[in-house]
Amino acid sequence: MADKIRVGIVGAGGVSQLFHIPLLKKNAQAELVAIADTDYAKAAALAEKEKIPKFFRDAERIFDDPDIDAVHINTPTNSHLALTLAALAAGKHVLVEKPMARKSEEAQRMVQAAKKANRHLMVGMNLRFRPDVMLLHEWVQGGELGAIRVVRASWLKRKETWSRSPWLHESRISGGGVLMDLGLQLLDVCWWVLGKPKIKRVSANLSKDRLNLRVEDTFSSYVTFQGGASLLLNSTWAYMSDDSAALTVFSGNKGIAELNPLKITKEIHGSLVNVTPAGPQLRTTTVYNKSFEYEIEHFYNVVSGKGKLMSTAEESAYILEAVEAAYRSASEGREVLVGADD
Repeated sequence: MADKIRVGIVGAGGVSQLFHIPLLKKNAQAELVAIADTDYAKAAALAEKEKIPKFFRDAERIFDDPDIDAVHINTPTNSHLALTLAALAAGKHVLVEKPMARKSEEAQRMVQAAKKANRHLMVGMNLRFRPDVMLLHEWVQGGELGAIRVVRASWLKRKETWSRSPWLHESRISGGGVLMDLGLQLLDVCWWVLGKPKIKRVSANLSKDRLNLRVEDTFSSYVTFQGGASLLLNSTWAYMSDDSAALTVFSGNKGIAELNPLKITKEIHGSLVNVTPAGPQLRTTTVYNKSFEYEIEHFYNVVSGKGKLMSTAEESAYILEAVEAAYRSASEGREVLVGADD
C-alpha cells in the first residue's frame, strides 16, 4: 500500500459532496483519486470542481484500478450488494453508506464476501460517531446511569423538509420508507449505546396516509432486549410542526441521559444533579457533521491497522433482521420474535 490510502468514491450525490469528499481531502491518511457515477457528466463536473484526477461512468473502472486501496459506496441501497461484492472481490476495503442493504439476506452475502476477501467492510452508521453519543456510550457501559430499563427515541422530520429523493420512497430501491431511512439508524444507535444486547421481540405500526407515498411515512415500534431493557421508537417524514424534532432518553436506576441536546442527570446523595460534560465538540449544532468526520477517520485508522471496526457489517446485518421483524409485525398485527421462524 502506498504512503497514503488511495480512495475511489462510487456515487456523486449529496452525501459524497457534503461529507465524504471534503472530509477525505482533510484526512491525512487518505488520498481521493477517483469518482464514478452512472451520470457521467455529474462525475466529470464534480471531479473538475474538487480536483479528483480520475472520473468514470462505470464503477468497475475503480475496482479494476490496482492503485486504489479503498472504496466508498454512496449510491442508492439497491446497488449496494453488487457494488460491494465487486469491490471486495477486487481486493478493496469498503465503506458502504447506510442502510447497508435492503434485506438481511443481502447483508449476509456482503459479510461473507468481506471474510472471503480478507478485507474490511464498514457500514457508515454515522450516529455512532457523534461526539455526544460516543460519550454517552462510555457512561452507560461504565455503569454511570445504573441499569438501563427504558429508552425512548424519536426522529420527527417536519413535513416540508422530508427527503424527496425519488429512490427513498421506492421500496424496490430503498427497501422501505421512514423505518428504513430513520428508524434503522435510531435502533442501531440505541442498541449500540446499550452494549449490543440480543434483540428479543419487536412490534410495530406503520402508516402512509400523510404524504401519499407507496412506502410508510410514519412508524412506531416497541423493542425488548435480553437483560430487561426496552425501547420505544418512533419516526416520521411528516411532522406537522414548525420545526423538526429529535429526542432520545436513556433511563437508568442511577440517572437519566438525554440527547439533542446532551443532558445527563444523576442521583447523588439523594439529590438530582446535572452532570453534563461541557465542550465545543458536544454542541448540538456540530455533533452531526462531526459524526461523519470521526466515522471516516476511524475507517482509515482501521485500514491502517490502528484499531478494530466500531460499526461492523455483521452488526448492520443484525439490525436489518430486527427491521424486517418490525415490518413483519406491522403486516401481521402481532409481536415478532427476532431471528425466529415463529
